Amino acid sequence: MKNLGLYFHIPFCNSKCLYCDFDSGISDYLHKKRYANALMKEIDMAITKYSLNDYKIDTVFIGGGTPTSLDEDLLQNVLQKIDKSFNFSDNLEYTIEMNPNSVTDEKIEIIRESKINRVSIGLQSTNMKELKALGRTHTYEEFLNTYKKLRNKGFTNISIDLMMGIPNQDFKTYEENLRNIISLIPEHISTYMLIIEENTPFFDMYEKGIISVDDELTLKLYEYTINKLQQYGYNQYEFSNFAKKGYECKHNIKYWKVEEYLGFGQNAHSLFGEKRFENYSDEYINRIEKGELPINNVQEHTKKDMYEEWIFLKLRMNEGIDISELDKQFDINFKEKYSDSLKKLYKENLIQEYDKYLRLTTKGIEVSNTVFLEFI
Repeated sequence: MKNLGLYFHIPFCNSKCLYCDFDSGISDYLHKKRYANALMKEIDMAITKYSLNDYKIDTVFIGGGTPTSLDEDLLQNVLQKIDKSFNFSDNLEYTIEMNPNSVTDEKIEIIRESKINRVSIGLQSTNMKELKALGRTHTYEEFLNTYKKLRNKGFTNISIDLMMGIPNQDFKTYEENLRNIISLIPEHISTYMLIIEENTPFFDMYEKGIISVDDELTLKLYEYTINKLQQYGYNQYEFSNFAKKGYECKHNIKYWKVEEYLGFGQNAHSLFGEKRFENYSDEYINRIEKGELPINNVQEHTKKDMYEEWIFLKLRMNEGIDISELDKQFDINFKEKYSDSLKKLYKENLIQEYDKYLRLTTKGIEVSNTVFLEFI
């Protein structure tokens, strides 16, 4: 049986953060119920359409939005539907995202009774001023309470999200944030640089000069993060992700290694049968209720598209590109094809080679978009 990853999108939040441009928002119970029913119906339709009983599901990721913003009965219905619908691998990694103030004791119990064995908590900062600046509505104390409850319920694989480059953040406050998280000894830490996206309140504030971005400070924070987490036994396996040995996020690694996965829910993306496709967003529920799979856009990639994507995604990982595998899979000579670019990148100390792999240096990671352009 082939392995397959599954992603389920829950597009609801209790509040919308000022920096967020994800397909998410605030909804009432009736709309959430209608969405949950559509999601469960999509599961049945996809199993038939794609013969999913012939696959072993080795990763599941429930993201959003905030999946735990679903009411208890809806969360339980969705999790039970997922758990009983697929053939799961013995080495299943099954993640759910949550925010500290969207989790009740009952929801934790529902999650514990499901097959979920990994939790990702969106903390972003341990500093109340920074949380307010981001538009987060939870406190650090709420996070600590949630974290403690999850540990007490037996969860042994917890990831924490941390953000750098927050408006008015300085080195001292970030250092304290990171120290606070390290002291909890989570298995996984994700650290993201704040990106100001269009069509967000932050973008409007940035355009008006209300907030600013200190790129130089953010790079210093990033370098500090890498060094500090390495000291405490966290391996950086991707630009933004650090894990204790054996706790790397297998589902996200599927994305970066260009392996197959199916997305469920509005605007969810898939890579299946060498095709990329995505679901409708606004029309998602209506399509499902009409008995149609809500597929909006199917892309059949050319060979050039595929190997460029392969290079781009695999360079995100610290492991880098297996050059011989790339040559074999796409019938190209990578070093010959990109000889001029490689000479330039080596000279600027943006890439390095070890064994059969090509990977970015720390300097290369900091200007990764510039590096990627050399291979397009």
